[in-house]
Amino acid sequence: MREIKRTINLSFIEENFRRLQKRASTSEIGAVVKADGYGLGMTSIAKRLAQAGCRHFFVATFKEGLTLRSQLTEETIFVLNGLSTNQPQNFHQARLIPVLNSLDDINAWSSAAEVTEHGCAIHVDTGMQRLGLTIAEFEAVKANVGLLNSLNIKLLVSHLSCAEQPQSAMNQQQLALFTSLSNGLPETIKSLANSSAVYLDPAFHFDLCRAGAALYGVNPQPDQNNPMQAVLSVSAPILQIRQLNQTCSVGYGATATMQPGSRLATIAAGYADGYPRQASNLGQVQIGNWLAPVVGKVSMDLISVDISDLPASAIAVGEMANLIGPLVSIDELASAANTIGYEILTNLGRQAETEYVG
Repeated sequence: MREIKRTINLSFIEENFRRLQKRASTSEIGAVVKADGYGLGMTSIAKRLAQAGCRHFFVATFKEGLTLRSQLTEETIFVLNGLSTNQPQNFHQARLIPVLNSLDDINAWSSAAEVTEHGCAIHVDTGMQRLGLTIAEFEAVKANVGLLNSLNIKLLVSHLSCAEQPQSAMNQQQLALFTSLSNGLPETIKSLANSSAVYLDPAFHFDLCRAGAALYGVNPQPDQNNPMQAVLSVSAPILQIRQLNQTCSVGYGATATMQPGSRLATIAAGYADGYPRQASNLGQVQIGNWLAPVVGKVSMDLISVDISDLPASAIAVGEMANLIGPLVSIDELASAANTIGYEILTNLGRQAETEYVG
């Protein structure tokens, strides 16, 4: 019997890249491929995007950067977590560009003048309160001409807090701050926009947009139809079908009750496979051309679904049920689990047999 299977369409990832590039026509789209390409396979995805013309890639860690550099020889690779425990010389040797996030990073980089020819990026925090220099710290760096010249800044980056909420006042506040801070750096590439900000006003685009989840099919406009192609499908086999002859509870904790005559299918997937336990009694799977609701709590490697309304002749043990597929999107499963598509992407089917198509 087949096991849980994951299919990733590289043609659709390329198409999403092209759609984003068309939307941000006066800017350039860079690809965020951290966390192993949001769980879908960093190197396979990056090589395809490079062939499609993507020139800038973003990873989280130095180790990810090394892995990606072994596959991409010419493209620019930025390491978002900065120097961390690595020395500037390590970045120079690997031809990776660190995104400097603190004054400690700044001082370490400026002290290694012999390796700064490849340049660095600087992250300034305009509202996330996460990584990045404070406004005051960045202004002090700009005011120190000797220090500024020694850094060789190739990219200035910040990150929007509420890009998926077009009406949020935070967006305009951060845009104004970033615009002001970037003054005086005419030769430096500027980047503020993530996937969702590509669909904001072009003023947010600057020189380089950093596309992540949208490349992989997550809706960058949650309140509108998804303009992206669905990249991922995940399926698992039906292990058992049963018809209930009496009123019965289903699953741990008896959180669901089924009536006599109901039919249940047990599917070989659960939270160990990344199917969110929070989708218990809320999620749906696709079997054939029908949807079947999840019944009871999601177990470690099993879920039960109600197939009472599905034609009995259309369902058999061994048939594959789509956990993500044409009728169940990443965002729909995320909504059922009270989470975001990013979490579904990075978890669901990571241990499964994976096939790349397209």
